[in-house]
Amino acid sequence: MNPVGNPSDSQRLQQCISHLAIADPQAADRMARHLAAADPSAYAPHLDRVVDAVVEALAVETGFGRTLADGVGRLLAKTEADGLGHYLARVKAAAASGPTLAGLMAEHLVPVISCGDTRLAEQFETVSQIMLQKGVYTLKAPLEVLGTLVEARHMACAHAFLDLLASAYSHGTSYNRTVYLTHLLPRAVRTFSPRRRLWQIRGLTRIVGEHEGLVDHYLAGMASGLGLLSETALDAFLDLAIQRYREDPDTGARWLSLASYTAQSVCADLQVAVPLATVRSGLARYLRARTGLAVAIRPLALPSNDPDVAQAQQPLVRSDGQAVYLPEEIDLRAQRSDNAAVYKLLVKLEAGAFEFGTFDLDLDRVLDSADAAPLPTTAERPETGSELKCFVQMFDHPRMALDLFTLFEHARIARRVGRRYPGLARRLAAALARPGRHTAGDRPAGGTLYPLYRHLVMQAELRVSPAFQRFADHMVRCFDQATAAGNDTADTSAGLAMSGYRPLIRLTSARGAHEYDPLSLPFGRHFDPAAFGPFHRAYHRLAGEIRTALAQRGVRVYRSDLRDLLMRQHGQLSGTDIRLLTQPGRPGTTNGGAADISQADLEALICPYSAGPPPSVRDGAETFRYREWDWCMGDYLADHVRVSESRLPGADTDFYRHTLDRYHGMVNQIRHAFELLRPEEMTILRQWPEGDAFDYRALLDYAVDKKAGLIPSERLFIKRTKRVRDVATVLLVDLSRSTANTGDERGNRVVDVEKQAIVLLCEALQVVGDRFAVSGFSGTGALGVDYFRIKDLDEPFDDAVKGRIGAMAPQRSTRMGAAVRHAAARLRPVQARVRLIVILSDGYPNDLGYKGPYAVEDTRRAVMEARAANVHVKAITVTVSDDRQLDRLYGKPHHTLIGNIGDLPERLVRVYSALTRH
Repeated sequence: MNPVGNPSDSQRLQQCISHLAIADPQAADRMARHLAAADPSAYAPHLDRVVDAVVEALAVETGFGRTLADGVGRLLAKTEADGLGHYLARVKAAAASGPTLAGLMAEHLVPVISCGDTRLAEQFETVSQIMLQKGVYTLKAPLEVLGTLVEARHMACAHAFLDLLASAYSHGTSYNRTVYLTHLLPRAVRTFSPRRRLWQIRGLTRIVGEHEGLVDHYLAGMASGLGLLSETALDAFLDLAIQRYREDPDTGARWLSLASYTAQSVCADLQVAVPLATVRSGLARYLRARTGLAVAIRPLALPSNDPDVAQAQQPLVRSDGQAVYLPEEIDLRAQRSDNAAVYKLLVKLEAGAFEFGTFDLDLDRVLDSADAAPLPTTAERPETGSELKCFVQMFDHPRMALDLFTLFEHARIARRVGRRYPGLARRLAAALARPGRHTAGDRPAGGTLYPLYRHLVMQAELRVSPAFQRFADHMVRCFDQATAAGNDTADTSAGLAMSGYRPLIRLTSARGAHEYDPLSLPFGRHFDPAAFGPFHRAYHRLAGEIRTALAQRGVRVYRSDLRDLLMRQHGQLSGTDIRLLTQPGRPGTTNGGAADISQADLEALICPYSAGPPPSVRDGAETFRYREWDWCMGDYLADHVRVSESRLPGADTDFYRHTLDRYHGMVNQIRHAFELLRPEEMTILRQWPEGDAFDYRALLDYAVDKKAGLIPSERLFIKRTKRVRDVATVLLVDLSRSTANTGDERGNRVVDVEKQAIVLLCEALQVVGDRFAVSGFSGTGALGVDYFRIKDLDEPFDDAVKGRIGAMAPQRSTRMGAAVRHAAARLRPVQARVRLIVILSDGYPNDLGYKGPYAVEDTRRAVMEARAANVHVKAITVTVSDDRQLDRLYGKPHHTLIGNIGDLPERLVRVYSALTRH
């Protein structure tokens, strides 16, 4: 503990805690934990009294004593002993009725007493007495919710909740109904929207006062649409509902629960709030059409509307380079259509940041810019954090630097929008300048730089004080010069912020140390440095890794240049690309840096970072192009992957023969089991309305029913039909280099066990008569995926096929999505009732530029595309200990995980049998 105060007070605290620890160490620990950071001089005179009370409580019941120790610790730490006497007296009085009630009071009285609201404490005493008339069981859940409201300083809601409890427990309800309300009312209050909780609690109090049986109907109505009504609208609706209830209880109940069409119409007319869910898809389509990026629309929590809660400035919209965050619902305007228009306005404002590259800021380029002023601080660039966070942290006043960047970036976007969409720019400027466009909190738009913001962003007249005029005129000229050519970027805005920082510091310092007033913008539209980053985060991280590796070799390249190149080439880089970026004289390169490293060194350097030159095509191979799902971009890359299909050479059948010898007993069992899967040549179907002959059993039933006066069935025939298994299967085998690893204690390689499993399955499939193909896949990079044909569907199973199975060997990497698409394309035109791809792999997809979530999501898309074409995809994975990613990859019911590689041969045959049994 580190208490503040004189030594005698600290020693007194230690003595009292030690004395309490003799009675119960846990109680002493609970109290000490709360008092550790408080000033002991405020509560030291009360410690003896408190310890005695806790010891007495421990004597009554250990749990009660520990709860009291926790409560007095919280109370003394919060209120400096104010209210302690009332608290102890109230708990002692409750103890007369039993330790259960005393424990509840000891726990839940603390926030009521420490909040400083005398009226709430008095109201609590009155309501608790009403509830105790029903029983102690009524207190726990309601008091937990009350404490939550008080701790959050939602005092108006706390008062309203106590009114609700008083009304609910004043009715002469039965025990079962009281228990039901005890759990229902607190749970309902928790689910109410924080911004509307106050008037929704008051509405529930009105309903309970009318009849407690209407509570369920009210909550059903809240879930169906009443929860979106404003305070005035909800009161108006409840007036109509209560009036109808008094006229006819059933009609009023249906009205309140919105089961009536008329009630739904009235609610819709009164509703002005627009939920984000109803407009999300349209907003996302607008962003996609305007920016060309799959920018997400996500909910942004708004602050409470409780009048007792002090609100800081809260944004109505925020962006982080990946998504636009909007309130879950908007009810700022009096009309529903106007609130929907607010959503559209916010998205149109934020779209410019994505369209014109706000989140592509490159701090290194800014610092190297010849036009940028020297940084007015000796701080070095931080090693971690977003580009914007690193930028503002280099200044003595980060908020001022952020405001300057925000000013010039918003102005730059407004100018770019004006050039490309003149009409939209005028509408946006007018909307921003309109009175009432302020933040979600109480603070209106303003600040030291706000007049300059209005001039540059909203095209308003520049009106500033004489002392500010020279600075404003200078910054306007600098901005006009920087954006005149139309090739400005976010780096331009950062450079302007650097140029304006020192003059603004001098200007505000001359007028007083605390003269600068931070920007407060319409809708709270500020950039968040912690969440700032480009849309293509994966390429951004990869570019950073490559830049760091190059810097260690004396080659300096801008991260943004690398990221842009990776995006254009879909993750592919070569040494030539790097050399072009490091030409002598290019900004960002070291003197002669490009000449100090050879082409071979560059190729070797970038290879570990998922980049490399396009591989050559195998001789005699046939090539195919497939699209690939770019998880970073949220869209397909057309014709991105090249698959080279070729025969796998091999003529040695020894492996096949040795496998049959090794598994001789199992082969006989498999053949017998698969014989049973073969359907009978002919089968008889009974009780058909038409067929080849009469069903004599059905004729007897017909006669009996006729004589009994029943209506007989007319299904009197039998039908003979030929049953045929119609299955076409492709066994798709992973031949990546990882299959060369040892898979079991005997030293067998994974690929050898895979081949043994293929041999056994081939024997089984020959018995059952299914058409099957065997293929392997591997490769390196998007342009070098290899697809090896080992056996085609209609190819006879001869020694050549057996030789190719024996020749299967580890190759390179695993670009699984392309292999699945190619196998599905081969199966799609095949006429069969069941078309099946069985993937046999030892892990997750992994290739150059094809790792982690990117690879998983592309493979998952390929599997979904195959299933959409009625091609079933199942997977068997070995040597993987965690199947959570496999659930994502294939779907939970569609993959089998085998921990012991030695079980693969038998399990593969069993899995196939189960898949095709029916």
